[in-house]
Amino acid sequence: SAGMQADLHTFFIRKTYGMSVLVAAVAGNSYGIHAAETLPLHFVDKQFEVLADDFKVRASKTGMLSDASLIEAVVKAYKQFDFGPLVVD
Repeated sequence: SAGMQADLHTFFIRKTYGMSVLVAAVAGNSYGIHAAETLPLHFVDKQFEVLADDFKVRASKTGMLSDASLIEAVVKAYKQFDFGPLVVD
């Protein structure tokens, strides 16, 4: 979530509207990440679904995808919804 906050700030500075799908929560500060918890996949899937239902997403980027199941969730969402070009970070 720390990287997501920086991404949203960057989007704002570039005058674009950023949205997020959280896949993990982290406890971190300027010294680093001290703990991370992956969110349940059904919750990740639901976030993609409700964003696609409400917004025309024109481009996307990933952040921390800490395990194969999260990568698979992103791939599934991209096959199901049109989220535009994807930057894998």
